[in-house]
Amino acid sequence: MITIQADFNHLDGAGRLLLSDLAIHDGTPFEMIAASGKPVLFVQGEDIVFGRLVNDPSRGWCAEVDWDPQDIIEVYPRPVLVRAS
Repeated sequence: MITIQADFNHLDGAGRLLLSDLAIHDGTPFEMIAASGKPVLFVQGEDIVFGRLVNDPSRGWCAEVDWDPQDIIEVYPRPVLVRAS
């Protein structure tokens, strides 16, 4: 399974997540990930959706996601904040 960081408010008119124009994805190997056939989780903070990568000729790499089963990741053990000495 692969996780990809996304901005859930950065969408095209069809409701797809726009990815390739985000600076954080300058080095993301979208073509390799799309060809892998592995399930992909798109993540924003603790929110997640499942989807697949598509290469749009005019928009670049996008994610077609299934918004219905949107969920929240629960991580254990819970992160602990520690003050630097």
